[in-house]
Amino acid sequence: MIDTIDELILRHLTRDGRATHRELGQAAGLSPNAAGARLARLVERGIVTGVHAVVDHARLGRPLEVTMDVWLEHRPNDTSFIDLVGSDDRIVDAIHITGPVDYRLQVRVASPEDLEDLLAIMRRDAGVKQTDSRIVMGRLTTSLPA
Repeated sequence: MIDTIDELILRHLTRDGRATHRELGQAAGLSPNAAGARLARLVERGIVTGVHAVVDHARLGRPLEVTMDVWLEHRPNDTSFIDLVGSDDRIVDAIHITGPVDYRLQVRVASPEDLEDLLAIMRRDAGVKQTDSRIVMGRLTTSLPA
C-alpha cells in the first residue's frame, strides 16, 4: 500500500518523468531529500519500474494512429505474431486481452498505404486471421497509466 504523499509523488512523476527531487518535494509538501527517499523506496518496492519518454510520432513521420483488434489463426508453437510485434516499430503497444479478440494493438503509421502494408505483412507472415482497425481521431488524455 502507498499513502497520500506517495500518490502525489507518483502523480507528478507520471506527468513529468524528469522531475527533480525538489519538484517532487514541492508537489508532495516534502523536502527534496525526503522526496528522493520516498522515490527510492517506491523504486525498491517495484512500484516505479521505469521512466518513459512520450514520443511525438507525427514529427517522426507517422501521424496516423490506429487501434487494432487482432484475431490469430492459433497455429501450435507459432511465435510469428509475437516476433512481428517485437520487430516492427509501427506497433507501439500490444496487449493480450480476454474475449473474442486475441490482441489489441496501438499502431502508428505514415499513411493509409503504410497501414495496408502492415496489415498485409501481418496476414502473410504472422498468422493473423482477421483485424478490425479504427483510426484515432483525438485523445482526451496523453499520460501514461499511473
